[in-house]
Amino acid sequence: MTNKKLLFNYLPVLCALFLITGLFLGKFLYQENYPDNKLFYDNSDGKVDEVINKVVENYVDPVSKNEITEYAIKNILAHLDPHSSYTPSKDVQSEQEQLSGKFEGIGIEFRIIDDTLIVVNAIKGGPSMKAGIRAGDRIIGLDSQKIPLGKLPSDSLIKKLRGKSGSQVELIILRPFDEGEITISVTRGEIPIYSIDAQIMLNEDVGYIKINRFSSQTYTEFKNAVKTLQKIGARKLIIDVRDNPGGYLTPVIDVCDALLEDGKSIVYTKGENDRENYNSHNDGAFINMDLAVIINQNSASASEILAGALQDNDKAIIIGRRTFGKGLVQTILRLNDNSRINLTTSRYYTPSGRCIQKPFEKDKNEKYFNEEIRRWENGELYSKDSIKVNDSLKYKTIKGRTVYGGGGIIPDVFVPYDTSMNSNLLFAILSKNLIRNYAVKFYTSKKIKGFDYEEAIQKLDSSKIILSFKAFCKTKEIYWSEKDWNTSKEYIVNKLYASVLSIKFGNNAYLKKSAETDRDIKKALEVLSLSKDGITFEPE
Repeated sequence: MTNKKLLFNYLPVLCALFLITGLFLGKFLYQENYPDNKLFYDNSDGKVDEVINKVVENYVDPVSKNEITEYAIKNILAHLDPHSSYTPSKDVQSEQEQLSGKFEGIGIEFRIIDDTLIVVNAIKGGPSMKAGIRAGDRIIGLDSQKIPLGKLPSDSLIKKLRGKSGSQVELIILRPFDEGEITISVTRGEIPIYSIDAQIMLNEDVGYIKINRFSSQTYTEFKNAVKTLQKIGARKLIIDVRDNPGGYLTPVIDVCDALLEDGKSIVYTKGENDRENYNSHNDGAFINMDLAVIINQNSASASEILAGALQDNDKAIIIGRRTFGKGLVQTILRLNDNSRINLTTSRYYTPSGRCIQKPFEKDKNEKYFNEEIRRWENGELYSKDSIKVNDSLKYKTIKGRTVYGGGGIIPDVFVPYDTSMNSNLLFAILSKNLIRNYAVKFYTSKKIKGFDYEEAIQKLDSSKIILSFKAFCKTKEIYWSEKDWNTSKEYIVNKLYASVLSIKFGNNAYLKKSAETDRDIKKALEVLSLSKDGITFEPE
């Protein structure tokens, strides 16, 4: 047997000893939430450290103490529940950046296509935009050195582009519509990470906001987005939290606060010995807007708090498919080496008393996270009747409507997952990311220069983009079936147009175009269009 195989044969036995102390550790860690926590470093008299030391000292092959310690920590926490977890110190910064709303670098989105690095977007407010970098620019060199395209992994490139604020990098660029190379100096700085993907008007009085996560900046972004939409006529609002995994609690509380009257329950947490209530405390800035919230099976945590609060308070119509069901509260406990554990300390409950967390079995985390597959298999994503509800878990909204507990938020208006345009051709195209890649190539080919949104649509319609895209796909070893094409054509063409438009006009343009074929958005528009005098919530 190899050394690695011997180690991993032994480790399960080792972990069995560790798991015995799991419940004790859970309580101990909650109490020791301080920088001088010595749990895994100075607790030499404990059984866990004793076992680890004996393994290191006596095992037949060399063993890294740090490696098996981290392995043990991960497995202890995984045993408790699916969401208690361990983050090594090397990964803490990237996790924090995603939720802090900023990181340091030059601020571009890029793709490597046909051995060419192409800027897809210069992030609004970032250093690259300020320096004049544009979508479509081809970066062929850094700091006077040509990039060995096709050989440099994207993660290595990211390290070269990122850096401390105030440092500089010179980019050698080939720009569409211009001749020759140009050099642009970019001073690295803080890059905003936006949690709102888009804010658009879907018609004369319905605004739409897509929230991708709840970060520290989400409420500020949301407030500004709503005010902007109101200025151009929005009286009704669709909030889209599909595929939103959650994030911080405070910003979702603030968003709910802006949508609810003073004194309304938003959510409460309950642990073994404590309960904490979160209520609205302001006269909501946007309480007069009719609301619809779009959810799906990947909406989790803070997204479910939003949907549950607005549903239980009869403030919004919830549209889509049952949410994930992540209602466990994690407390971050830092260790000496700047690593951390995220330990479950309580559960989230909606105002009516529904526990958001879905049931789970200990030591079956893979089954828990793969529940979407079972939802496909049992038909829940296609039929509301396939959603299993427990009659013993009936709850009432403020106005007496029946809602069900048991995990996740069940929508008021169910929209089946749209499979009508699925085909093997579509799967092949999406799996190779050919729509986005071709959009970048098309945009950089001088075919869409100097047009506004509507003119760009006409230009796309009048061009031979579809024939060109077909030819492009065939060069990528895609089997082209006309039958499959006819099935998926509407979706493919829509996403192709949307992708080209997004490069030129940004994310708002992408979602505006995508909305034309989006069943969930269409249903939300339909529901809101019926509420000329405001949404009515009648008890069953």
